[in-house]
Amino acid sequence: IIAEKTDKEANFIIYLEIRDEDASKEYYLRHNKFLDSLDIENEDFEYFIFTDQGESLNNLNKSEIKQYIETRMNKETEKVRIGKSFSYDFVKDNSSEYIIEIMKDTVNRLKKYYEIAVQEGGNIEMSTITKNNPKNLILYGPPGTGKTYNVANKALEIIDYDKYKNIIENPLKREEVVREFNKLKEDGIIGFCTFHQSYSYEDFVEGLRSDGKGGFEPKDGIFRQICENASIKAQTELPKYEFDSNKISVHKMSLGDTNSREDNIYEYCIKNNCISLGWGRDIDYSNCKDRDEVKEVFIQNVPESTGKDFDINAINRFKNIMQDGDLVIISQGNHKARAIGKISGNYYYDPNSEIRYNHFRKVEWLYNGEAIDVKRILKDKVFSQQSIYTFYNEDLKFDYIKELISDKTEVLSAKNYVLIIDEINRGNISKIFGELITLIEEDKRIGQKNELKVTLPYSNESFGVPSNLYIIGTMNTADRSIALLDTALRRRFDFIEYMPNENILPTDVEGINVSKLLKTINDRIEFLFDRDHKIGHAYFIKENLQFEDLVSIMKNKIIPLLSEYFYDDYEKIELILGGSGKDKDNNYLLNKTTIKANSLFKKKLSHIYPDQVKYTVVENPTVNAFINIYSDVEIDEDIDEDLDNEA
Repeated sequence: IIAEKTDKEANFIIYLEIRDEDASKEYYLRHNKFLDSLDIENEDFEYFIFTDQGESLNNLNKSEIKQYIETRMNKETEKVRIGKSFSYDFVKDNSSEYIIEIMKDTVNRLKKYYEIAVQEGGNIEMSTITKNNPKNLILYGPPGTGKTYNVANKALEIIDYDKYKNIIENPLKREEVVREFNKLKEDGIIGFCTFHQSYSYEDFVEGLRSDGKGGFEPKDGIFRQICENASIKAQTELPKYEFDSNKISVHKMSLGDTNSREDNIYEYCIKNNCISLGWGRDIDYSNCKDRDEVKEVFIQNVPESTGKDFDINAINRFKNIMQDGDLVIISQGNHKARAIGKISGNYYYDPNSEIRYNHFRKVEWLYNGEAIDVKRILKDKVFSQQSIYTFYNEDLKFDYIKELISDKTEVLSAKNYVLIIDEINRGNISKIFGELITLIEEDKRIGQKNELKVTLPYSNESFGVPSNLYIIGTMNTADRSIALLDTALRRRFDFIEYMPNENILPTDVEGINVSKLLKTINDRIEFLFDRDHKIGHAYFIKENLQFEDLVSIMKNKIIPLLSEYFYDDYEKIELILGGSGKDKDNNYLLNKTTIKANSLFKKKLSHIYPDQVKYTVVENPTVNAFINIYSDVEIDEDIDEDLDNEA
């Protein structure tokens, strides 16, 4: 969408343009094949070429336009665009809502031609919606302007606009938006955190936490967790597995000591397509068909055994309970999985193993890439410390597991992930992001031309920010002005302002024009304070708004907020609320009384203590109390006359 001003007139134009790194005639022809699908008679598009002369092709027919492309389309400045233009007078004479609706309609009609233009691939693979979304975005504005409301819509739009567009564009489907948002949050595709004064790098990226054994281990914060989720890529070189979750079992195993850099058990098993168990001693259980036989052999070889040793259960699970075709998930601590395999062979014992374990089974590895957050695999659980056990099916997120190892799903790297940081301005940005503030820049992300990684201080692992992770922050300007934001943060984020939209509020609630009421209050706040402290329309958004609701909103939300803004300076609050009445006057929201010292004390103290003014909030205001806020101000004629005389 552009604004164009010439010597003769000003126009606003919305149009479709396909850009490509290759500026050859062949590429222009491929991109402009959408013109073949245009029905000139039924589509009211205009045709543009933007040169220094600002030429228009509206006087040409379709065949002439095609001929123009075939004969002259060899310069980027001569591309043909289709769209719609609006004159300055048209925009000035119509409401912004009407103009926006026309623009939305134009975009929707242009979208199918865009899809035709890029359907053969090339350098453009993403939808226009996602492509135009900045990687780092902050929604800012006064309280109650819909930032948190809109952040859910924005997240769904980024993740899959085509899938969710019917609900994010329909205010009546808010419950569906919330449901989908929470599901994606549960699946680890959306992350959510709130910054505050005590929030730290250790909370956000990684820090040391107790391992339950008297020691400490690195634990990922939400930022690293979602970066790792977004970094997981489908491994096309590994086999895929289409399974029926009702016919197989899924088991968890540990392979070696994840805290020891010298332990080579995991690497050995990955290389040799096997899993290995450390329990069971140096005993061959090949002939044991059930737990009782395992127990008998174990007791024979370990006389001091009580028969309750975990070795017995571990070997029985490993040899007899695991079946061919079952899945085994290899854990990395309690919070991550690092591999998934399909059981493909029976138990065997190897007394001459290259590693310190002797019990083996063959597996077909289906995944062994980036570590996977346990939240992606289990519902509201983490892995147990037991070396081997079987999951309950109801605890597993089979949809994600299938997505990871199945042939029939989309490549995981094509998915977008979203991290939402609420109240981003309330945290100490330098303290929370640390050295990672540079990594979130678009060109520093993994796979980009200036890709950058750092070594994390606690885990000593290399870390970078994936390109398919979008960061959305929200900030309340009443809390802290954008001007006071960390400069490093401001340079790396785009900002979208959300201001009060009084036009969406009702104009008649038992005679009260709520729209005008809020606009008047906000105009006065901006005059007496600033625009960052305006009051959002969301305070007044309620289905079937009644007068009783307005009374409650003003008494319990708006007036306390004004009191906070103006530090209990009720003279200014009185100005904002259209004045005050005397004691028990219900035609105003505030009553003002004058208290004299002589009326309180036996001694005459008026010469020492001046009169004081006391304000109280009216308990049961009338409709007129609200109308008085925005009704025309009466100018004192005597004052007016004095001003004229002075002039």
